[in-house]
Amino acid sequence: MQIYLVGGAIRDRLLGLPAPFEQDWVVVGSSPEEMESKGFVKVGKSFPVYIDPKTSEEYALARTESKSGHGYHGFDFDAGPDITLEEDLLRRDLTINAIAEDDMGNVLDPYNGIADLENRVLRHVSVAFRDDPLRVLRVARFMSKLNSFGFSIADETKELISEIVNSGELDYLVPERVWLETEKALHTESFDLYFKILSDFNAINDIYPDLNGIDQVIDNSSLRAYKNASPELKMASIFCALDTLTDGNLAEHLDEIQIRIKFPNSYKSFAKSALRTTKILNESRGNISANDIYEIIQATDAFRNPDDFMLIMEFHKLADEADLKVKIRMIVDAFDSCKEIGYDKDSFEGLEGDAIKGKLDALRIQKINSRLK
Repeated sequence: MQIYLVGGAIRDRLLGLPAPFEQDWVVVGSSPEEMESKGFVKVGKSFPVYIDPKTSEEYALARTESKSGHGYHGFDFDAGPDITLEEDLLRRDLTINAIAEDDMGNVLDPYNGIADLENRVLRHVSVAFRDDPLRVLRVARFMSKLNSFGFSIADETKELISEIVNSGELDYLVPERVWLETEKALHTESFDLYFKILSDFNAINDIYPDLNGIDQVIDNSSLRAYKNASPELKMASIFCALDTLTDGNLAEHLDEIQIRIKFPNSYKSFAKSALRTTKILNESRGNISANDIYEIIQATDAFRNPDDFMLIMEFHKLADEADLKVKIRMIVDAFDSCKEIGYDKDSFEGLEGDAIKGKLDALRIQKINSRLK
């Protein structure tokens, strides 16, 4: 049994990216029986992948793959003990991810990944690259992750990506796996580049038809203001930008969009609030009114969830528009002025149901009005 460190940990270290690195290991000359006898726990359903319970790091038996069906899972594999390290690295997507290191610290680079790192090029390891449609998304994600280094995609790799897109294989990717790559991209500063690459290769229509038109959004650079925001805020910025290209009613369609894109409920909830408040802000003319402010407060459920309300306000401030920032300050001040107004038995005596709500709303709006004067 020989164990090698492979992939991203070596790539990121050679690029000078800060630790900690996610460490993946490949095991040569072993078998499932031997791995389990040494305490490794099998976690891979399709492939012989194990977890070391002491470190939680992933160990995979060296394997070769051959295309046998459609999509990400359409492969047969051989993980016998005679599979070499070079054969295992040959099946990987990019040369910069096909670098290994032995237990003595010796770097093994059979496919010139180090040279491609130095030349800032994303290049496929072999033509088997086109067998896995998920690699279209992975290339786009690595372009966003490594954008500050000035990476480009090799021309021959671009040709293989186009082959994948034209083959229809992207249609066989499961939405959950597509979202996993997308969420990783949303953790990068250049998240917009991920979507630009997919758009440039005409892959958006196959992967995310609900985001059709995102190329226009990216071209006007409106997303760059959110480069340091959380993934939820970044996704909301995309929906808000796309909303300007449609009927302005995207919030009403997010439930059905979530079924196709498979983003978490936290993303959907925040995006709905962002879309609804953006619409109110855009429709307000000049100085925002007390009724507009109260509508925003209600749209964010601010009285019950003040932290969510403040996060929405921070989201809008990131747009870095002077007029909008003034409005946000007014909204926050107005909320602070009325948030303590609530139901009390004496003031609402004789009222029930909607009448109580109506008076409560009126008192709060009255307070906001006095604050605006």
